[in-house]
Amino acid sequence: MILSFNIFRKVKSTTLVELMLSIIIVSTMVLSFYTLESFSHKQVLNADRRVKVQNELAYCLEHMSKYVRQAGGNATLNAGANYPAILLYPTTGTKTGFQARVDLNSPQTPADFSDDAMVYYRLEGNQLITGCTGACGSLGTSEETLSNRIVANFNNSVLPVIPPYSASDGFYVWIDSAANYVDVGLVGRYYPTQVPTVNTKLTNPQVAMKTRLICNNSSSN
Repeated sequence: MILSFNIFRKVKSTTLVELMLSIIIVSTMVLSFYTLESFSHKQVLNADRRVKVQNELAYCLEHMSKYVRQAGGNATLNAGANYPAILLYPTTGTKTGFQARVDLNSPQTPADFSDDAMVYYRLEGNQLITGCTGACGSLGTSEETLSNRIVANFNNSVLPVIPPYSASDGFYVWIDSAANYVDVGLVGRYYPTQVPTVNTKLTNPQVAMKTRLICNNSSSN
């Protein structure tokens, strides 16, 4: 008996090589889509967290600017009997921030500096805190946390060029000799206790801001 295999000539089949090539192509496509999605997710996450840190730092500087602009005094820092518009805080002991002399009385008494309020900003750990002493009026004497994302260290010096990923100080303050203005710098991170690296900078962005705040009412006479 003679068997004929002609009926199988038109039957199509997939070889092992073709199957492997198909698997490789599909796997490459899936990996490419996953890599693109993962990168996009990290970029969106970074943008969202960076904006949150930026907004907090901007709010802190805006809060400081509001009271520094109102600060008044008639002093040089070395004249103990005078009343500087801006001083480091606290006046004795380890410095953690600065304070501004503001007349919050109603009506105001611009000629009498002894009944002014001292609005201060201090760094405690990763928290930038504001409070008031003296004649605070409606402002009250309760402290308020403006941000809890500040790098935990205070530095009373000229503001440096802050590195892109790491910084050992988070709150910089430098007051001019006549106490007419103050240079302020803030460094914040989404996770302030973690130093970001090249690999983690997208998930833990660091933001630095610095500005000069000028008193409108101070004098060095």
